[in-house]
Amino acid sequence: MPMNLARDQIIVERRFVAVFGTVSDESLTSLTLALPDSLRDPFARTVGLRRGAYDDAATLAENVRKGMVARKSVIDAGVLLSEPCTEFFVDTLGEASDDPSFEDLQSLIPTAIEKFGLDAVRLMAVQYSVALGGFRRLVNEDERFAIPAAAAPTTPRQTAADQEAKRAARRERRQQKR
Repeated sequence: MPMNLARDQIIVERRFVAVFGTVSDESLTSLTLALPDSLRDPFARTVGLRRGAYDDAATLAENVRKGMVARKSVIDAGVLLSEPCTEFFVDTLGEASDDPSFEDLQSLIPTAIEKFGLDAVRLMAVQYSVALGGFRRLVNEDERFAIPAAAAPTTPRQTAADQEAKRAARRERRQQKR
């Protein structure tokens, strides 16, 4: 069982990374500033925001992104940023919120987008996309919530000339040591 939990966590983390990659700085700043007071301190600790970071909207998104990477807190940041939206769904759905159907979700999404913004709803969908069938179906069938293909990290390719230059430099250093 723990292996599945670890696998699920990896999948969710990758999905959050992919979605955060498509969230604009303006939207990320708006989501961060919209956090209720009760979530601001936990969020700041999670991503390592310094005191006064909420007062500087111009650098807030950049600092949040850097903090998520440096502290490996992408999942926690996504959960906290979508928490107000999640609370809305839980309160509105009542007992059905334990495992909402695709139809339940579709009925609330327009109101949630209007209230919290599309990116907050997308982050909430990612959070539950592995565990709950309605959310799984949502990310698979609704274009707005589809998980973007993550860009593969690119490493610069070395040319043969670059490689030969390195080898020559190594040979020269060895000769100098002798």
